[in-house]
Amino acid sequence: MTLIIIFTAMILLVLAGLPIAFIMLVLSGVYFLTGPVPGFITLLPTKIFEGMDVIILTAIPFFLLAGDIMGKSGMADRLMDFANELIGRVRGGLAHVNVMVSLLFAGLTGVAVGDIAALGKLEVNGMERAGYPRPFAAAVTVSSALIGPIIPPSGMIILYCAIMDVSVGGMFLAAIVPGVLMALGDMLLISTVAKKRNFPKVDSPFSLVVLLSKGRHAVLAVALPVILIGGIVGGIVTPTEAAAVAVIYALIVAVFIYRTMTLKSLWRSFANASFESARLMFMIGAALTMSWVFALEDMPGKFAVLFGGSDTSLLVLLLTINVMFLVLGMIMEPSLALILFGPIVAPVAYAAGLDPLQLGVMLLVNVTVGLATPPVGNALFAIASVVTVDMSKLIKELLPFLAIKFVMMVLIGTLPFITLAVPGLFGLN
Repeated sequence: MTLIIIFTAMILLVLAGLPIAFIMLVLSGVYFLTGPVPGFITLLPTKIFEGMDVIILTAIPFFLLAGDIMGKSGMADRLMDFANELIGRVRGGLAHVNVMVSLLFAGLTGVAVGDIAALGKLEVNGMERAGYPRPFAAAVTVSSALIGPIIPPSGMIILYCAIMDVSVGGMFLAAIVPGVLMALGDMLLISTVAKKRNFPKVDSPFSLVVLLSKGRHAVLAVALPVILIGGIVGGIVTPTEAAAVAVIYALIVAVFIYRTMTLKSLWRSFANASFESARLMFMIGAALTMSWVFALEDMPGKFAVLFGGSDTSLLVLLLTINVMFLVLGMIMEPSLALILFGPIVAPVAYAAGLDPLQLGVMLLVNVTVGLATPPVGNALFAIASVVTVDMSKLIKELLPFLAIKFVMMVLIGTLPFITLAVPGLFGLN
């Protein structure tokens, strides 16, 4: 009964427009004051700081800063030029370029909405000028942006590993194949639609010299994830050290090689990263305080009883978890959904035979796809904020892309080798 009251109050306060972090702190405070041990209220500040006092979380500000610098350095333009030269000559080539750029660029930012904000207007307008319908161009942009939080290095993966005590190197490797498969699924759908609707292609002749020239400019962007993942998996650097290396690398590329960053733009990058880090850390502290309430109310036990007391199959369990986190991703920030409810479903999922890496990637895909799931996905509002597009037409074009990602969620849960094959090669599963 208490949990029902908490969730009802949370929903009402969210609808009233209160910040979610304050809602969780207020509800936790009220719970402790009215609970069987009112003295627990004195522990509230301690629990907030305990939630933030996790060494691996120090990597997040560095990754946010590196992503912001890379985003402002003109790296996306160089990646787009290279991708267009590489694959733009097939029918629907510019749509394929959209997916490829997101695959490369969003892995640096690790934020789907950030990818849309940085590239959305450029990609949609460019595709429309080339002859693509604007709703389709916007749908491709939204769908491809969902790959960002999955492809390592990703701040959300770091956060999940900190909360769930999972290997960062293992999660990075486990996410590679699902992320690439999501991109290939998008490109397969684009190829089918492009032939059916006779989408344009680039008619200029192929030039190896031009390709190598543009590849030379883009390789600095592609090299960063390789360096970071290799350093972490090889045990050369910790995740926090790798994040600091990413910042230094980004500064060198942006300031001394590309020469596109001024002191003013650098200051803005530091300010943005500081603000986002503070906001995220405060939310983590509040969420883990709420998680303490869930633990006192034995929410994980109640969830286990819900399935453990029946002959529920693994497929039904997977579908239930998928739907649950998909809905959570629609109505709250993905990171918050993982913090609050990841520890609740994990014991049941592990008992059913899911590997921690397998579950982690599945949950990441779920909450990320929830960002673009109608009617309230934040990614839909993000694309609408950068380009003018009819929302009903956008959703119609987006649904086939979402269907591919829904299938991917189920495959990740039912086919362990999708996530475990690569970590297994490095002995990390």
